[in-house]
Amino acid sequence: MNLKPYFEKALPYEEYISLLGENLELYQHHYKKFTIPGAQEEKIRKYKSLKILVLAEPWCGDCTAILPIVGKIAETIGAWSVKVLLRDKNLDLMEQFLTRGGLAIPILLFLTEDYSLLSRWGPRPEVVQQIFEDHRSQIQDGKIEKSAVIKKIRNFYARDRGQAIMKDILNTLKKHM
Repeated sequence: MNLKPYFEKALPYEEYISLLGENLELYQHHYKKFTIPGAQEEKIRKYKSLKILVLAEPWCGDCTAILPIVGKIAETIGAWSVKVLLRDKNLDLMEQFLTRGGLAIPILLFLTEDYSLLSRWGPRPEVVQQIFEDHRSQIQDGKIEKSAVIKKIRNFYARDRGQAIMKDILNTLKKHM
C-alpha cells in the first residue's frame, strides 16, 4: 500500500494544532509536562527520518493527549516528518485501520522512505486501552457512564505525563525496524 497521496494531502502538524480550538490548552499542558529521559532519547534517535501519517480529529481527547507527545519527540529528533489527516474527511483510509471494528483515533502510520506502511500504532497506549476494556461491559450494561471512564483515562494521561505513550511507540518501532 503506497500512502504517498495521503501523506502529500495531509495537514502539516502545525496546521493541525491550529485547529484545536478549545482543546489547545489541554494539548499545551501535555506538551509542557512531557520530557524524554536521556536513555529513551538515545533509543528514539535510532529511528531517524521517519514519516508519520496520523489519522486524528481536533475534538478527540486521546488525540489531545497523544499528539503533543508525538510532536515533542519529532521536534527532539528533528528528522521525523509528521502530518495529520482528519479522520472524518478520510474515511476510505481510516476504514483500513479500524480498531475492534471502530473508527478509534489517533492512528499513527509509520512510513518507509517510499511511503509504504512500516507499522501502525494506536489508538492509545495498552495501559490506557486496558482502563477502557476493564469498564466496557459496565458501560454497555449502563452501570457506569462512559464519561466516568473517560475521566479515568484523562487522569491517567495527566499522571503519566506521556511516558506510556512514548514506551508503546518505541516498542512498536522496535518490532518493525
